[in-house]
Amino acid sequence: MNYTLLNDFSQISANEWNTLLKDSIQDTPFLRYEYQKTWWEHQGGGEWADAKLILVTAHENNQIVGIAPLFIANYENEPAILLNGSIEISDYLDVIVSKDNHVKFMSGLLDFLLSIDDWKKIDWYNLPDDSPTLIVLKEEAQKRNWNHLEEVYHPTPRIALNKSFEDYLSGIEKKTTP
Repeated sequence: MNYTLLNDFSQISANEWNTLLKDSIQDTPFLRYEYQKTWWEHQGGGEWADAKLILVTAHENNQIVGIAPLFIANYENEPAILLNGSIEISDYLDVIVSKDNHVKFMSGLLDFLLSIDDWKKIDWYNLPDDSPTLIVLKEEAQKRNWNHLEEVYHPTPRIALNKSFEDYLSGIEKKTTP
């Protein structure tokens, strides 16, 4: 995989991004191009005023296979790489990559991030508890002899929808009035 650092969301099309997202390990509204771009433009609620965008794409055979929407900011007194959308505003953040390319993408991404200066730790909040990224990060940290810490702050309740929201609503037993 060939990794590229983009400095701005204008360097990737919304269509290319959202098409990849449809087959990604996570497909949530918080990972859509429109949301990610808007979040970055406002840097949350302005809480990351000195942040630096690290938008990493990976290509294989001239086709995009992965996107890591990240940024560097001072967090807990150290420069950290965070997921774009962190920490309080967005849920269900992750990298954008298919299940088949996930492990290879993550390993290459971590190697690529080592070429970027100005950070001391990777601090990825808001990864879903069922994200395969959690497992890969732990394995890669062990391979690299990095410290790894995983914490669960506030599990978010959710309901898996089999088809669509409308199908879900139609299956709910309705209350009747006497």
